[in-house]
Amino acid sequence: MKRIDKLTKEQEAQMKPWVEKWIKIGLQTGETDWDTFDKYMPICYQKTGLEYPKRVIKVSSPLVGVLASSIADRIINKGNAVGGAVRDAVGGAVGGAVRDAVGGAVGDAMRDAVGGAVRDAMRDAVGGAVRDAVGDAVGDAVRDAMRDAVGGAVRDAVGDAVGDAVGDGKLSWHYWLGGQFWVGWWYYSSPSVVSFFTEICKIKLTKDIQERAEAYQKICQSVNYVWPNKDFVMVCARPIRILRNNRGRLHSDEKKAIEYPDGWGLYMLNGVKFPEELWQKVVNRKMSFKEVAAIKDIDQRAQAMAYCPPREFLETKGKLLDKSERGNELYFIPQSERIFRIDAYYLLYKCPSTGREFMSGINPEIGKEKDADKAMGWKFNLELKEYNQLKIES
Repeated sequence: MKRIDKLTKEQEAQMKPWVEKWIKIGLQTGETDWDTFDKYMPICYQKTGLEYPKRVIKVSSPLVGVLASSIADRIINKGNAVGGAVRDAVGGAVGGAVRDAVGGAVGDAMRDAVGGAVRDAMRDAVGGAVRDAVGDAVGDAVRDAMRDAVGGAVRDAVGDAVGDAVGDGKLSWHYWLGGQFWVGWWYYSSPSVVSFFTEICKIKLTKDIQERAEAYQKICQSVNYVWPNKDFVMVCARPIRILRNNRGRLHSDEKKAIEYPDGWGLYMLNGVKFPEELWQKVVNRKMSFKEVAAIKDIDQRAQAMAYCPPREFLETKGKLLDKSERGNELYFIPQSERIFRIDAYYLLYKCPSTGREFMSGINPEIGKEKDADKAMGWKFNLELKEYNQLKIES
């Protein structure tokens, strides 16, 4: 097998569109490709030497998948780590083997450069912004379920096996394997990286390794989460919606920022999770400055500030740094006010069509320059010169 140690200029030029292609796959919503999953998941088991379970359970949200797969595994296997062993075996068959083969065909420097670049981009767009938010939310929900279930309906319904799982904290994410949010993970054995090496760099893998890589790639492209077990496979549908702000964080002030077919989802403002009731009050501007300031969670409080009467808040807690001819006002709010975790900078501006005032958080490095128009340009990803040109043309 010929070893590749350096990308050509043509291959380097393909990096950006390749990453964009896989980010789109990682954030895909809508219909779940069950047929593709049903075709390729058995291959993952076959490569492991395990018999594919007869029971394939399709669920409509990761929360249902986590709870159901954990409970089923605890009942069937009586607390033994069978699910973990199966997950590790399948993961090793489709991930470890591919990783080793790619490592042998690609030089260390190039492997790390391509793998690192793709993984970092995918982590920022899909991983940190979406996968981690969903994971944290499911973790919180599971912990709530554990707390509520002890001595209650779950223990009574399914017996000591589940009760023990609840009591010792083992009812958790269980043993998931991949899915669309992981297309850029597993470093250089991830589908996005392996396919770049095989399709763009044209490295040759053995028939067996290529089949393993293809199987894992196809299941990641087709579904959202997978929980492989000895006696069953549980798999989650794609979300029906993923809404993000211009920084890639989950965000919507109109509906759930991410939602699954069964209705489970997250209310998020700029990457911060809210309970529905509080989110409704915030986005409908039904909270006074005093009520917003009383929100205990500092991150929720910071987001809610943008929806309370902005001038009242900024003139009460902030110091005016700059007011431009355009009417943009830049304020500084010191950490000593105990509103935010750090010194904060906020922009106060008017909607040109309605005259309504809004405020928006500004990157501290931009805020320190004390230029309201530059801060406004930053808000829309424009340099000051570009913003000034728009200003002249308006």
